[in-house]
Amino acid sequence: MALMSGRRPDRLPWLPELNAGFVRKTLGRPAAGPNLAADAIDDEAGASQDQDEDYLSLEARCAELVGADHLHRVKSVLVRRHRVSVEKDPRTGLTVVHTPAGQLRQLQQWDPNSGTVFTREHLVKGPEDFPAYRAMLDDETYEPNYASAEEEIARSGLATIDVPATPLMHLLLWVMDVQPTLMAMIDHKDEMIDLMALMHEKNMECYRVAAAGPGEVLRPMEDTSSMLTGPVMYAEHSVPCLNDYAQVIHAAGKLFLPHMCGHLGGMLDVLAEVDLDGIEAITAPPLGDADVAEMRRRLGDVWLIGGVDPSQYATATPETMAAHVRRTLQTMRGDMKFMLGHEEIPLAAKMENVQAVARLVEQTAEWFYA
Repeated sequence: MALMSGRRPDRLPWLPELNAGFVRKTLGRPAAGPNLAADAIDDEAGASQDQDEDYLSLEARCAELVGADHLHRVKSVLVRRHRVSVEKDPRTGLTVVHTPAGQLRQLQQWDPNSGTVFTREHLVKGPEDFPAYRAMLDDETYEPNYASAEEEIARSGLATIDVPATPLMHLLLWVMDVQPTLMAMIDHKDEMIDLMALMHEKNMECYRVAAAGPGEVLRPMEDTSSMLTGPVMYAEHSVPCLNDYAQVIHAAGKLFLPHMCGHLGGMLDVLAEVDLDGIEAITAPPLGDADVAEMRRRLGDVWLIGGVDPSQYATATPETMAAHVRRTLQTMRGDMKFMLGHEEIPLAAKMENVQAVARLVEQTAEWFYA
């Protein structure tokens, strides 16, 4: 994109994430989603993929129709398993992982009301599953998927390379769930630290492969939030990992732009210690608590992509939606390292609210950089 290359764009970039259900609704192609997501267990290299639908094209077309820029995640690294096997049943949403140290079981279900896959039974229930999960991680190796990634990058607006979140956040969000993870950090801290050390080691292997491949921006789904972990725990267990990842990325001459969509207001001192190049999906109140102007003051010259509460697309009137976004635009006027963005436009979004934002974005051509 022009702005990230140091050139003044025609208008302020708008990089919303798009819910798959919203994409299908906008294009008039409603369809039931899969009961499986690869958040906790990556698909293996060579695994069969559904070729009946080119979702990248659907996503790009939806972004074009609503007047937004296309933000896309590209996988440039594939997982290879050797002694571990994974059985996935798209009909039931059941995944069973067979390892030398035992089985792991996960149950997921697509929700038609939100267009999102929810995890009903997490892969790791507690410390009793740590040996099998460690065996799964130990078995994984990572290989380039560069040719496929280059093809997707060429077809995307802002293509970002998907890389792993820090171990603590991955456990909280995908593998264990919030309460079991936090309880284990209290009752089984040494075991958790050992497990996270292994996860970080494997993450570093993945980051090295990703950083050596195509794509200029690496973006983990970190989802940092004080609603999930306090700043002290995050500083102790996630910040060192993020800085290790940043070192690998920067050595390759690339940008580190984590997705951090949660409550960031109480985390700014901690985030100031991370050698990141920017943050994506910054959520404004009332859903979030992030003030992008305050983040600019506290974090310095980094990319800030956000400033919108995406829940407003479903709940606000067009006038209220426009006022909500206009406040952010006026506050950040002239900022050459700010882009409008947010978490997913939800399935329940009112199209008139999306159009209200699109009109404001189009109008920034006349005044935002003046």
